[in-house]
Amino acid sequence: MSVFRAVLTDVSLLRDAVDTISQLIGEGIFKADKDGISFNATDRAIVAVVDFKLDKNVFEVYEVSGTIKMGLNVDSLLQILKRAGAKDKLELSLSDDESKLNVKMVGETTRKFSMPLLDITEGEVPSPDNLDFSTKLQIRTPVIEEGVSDAAIVSDSLVFESEDDALVMRTDGDSSSAELRVDKNGGLLSLNGKPARSRYPLDYLKKMIRGARIADVASISFGKDFPMRIEFINPEKASMRFLLAPRVED
Repeated sequence: MSVFRAVLTDVSLLRDAVDTISQLIGEGIFKADKDGISFNATDRAIVAVVDFKLDKNVFEVYEVSGTIKMGLNVDSLLQILKRAGAKDKLELSLSDDESKLNVKMVGETTRKFSMPLLDITEGEVPSPDNLDFSTKLQIRTPVIEEGVSDAAIVSDSLVFESEDDALVMRTDGDSSSAELRVDKNGGLLSLNGKPARSRYPLDYLKKMIRGARIADVASISFGKDFPMRIEFINPEKASMRFLLAPRVED
């Protein structure tokens, strides 16, 4: 019989992550093992990869035997997690017959939910670690949020361009344009590699930057007409990483 029980006092860590995942992925496999809970999947269009980890250290109680795989409808899980109050304690466990995930919320009241485990085929997912990026940088997350929000009122794609000492985010619409430039005197914390330029779809970027709730700093890696890796990492708590395919220009 498989054993899985996890008790979390800060529900927002899991809820915010599942909210971000739900913007891109409809259903997928959550894994629980000795290191914590993780989720790794591509979207249906195979444009983006989501890689999430919630460290075992964030749990008040964490018990698991081996590796437990739970196929879940992500939006259904989110709707349940949204019912948790700010001071509620959240408990996750498997049903006795291992066919459902049980979710218990303990606060002024005790509430119980259950949702079915889905039979989901586990496909091959590209690793965010297996690409050779020519440019790597660290930037404060509000800067990325501003750049994406500015571009969204002009066009449906955003160009990232690294220079010797600055990052430029720009876009052009039919009659409008937007540009954000940041250097090390502003929110750009580090920039390494050679200059590069690549365009990415804004609808995906808008969804991915919701991961900024995990960390104050984003690590971004890209190259010329090359996939982008975006990482939000809160050490010993949680990490949310994405791969995004470029929109190659003619």
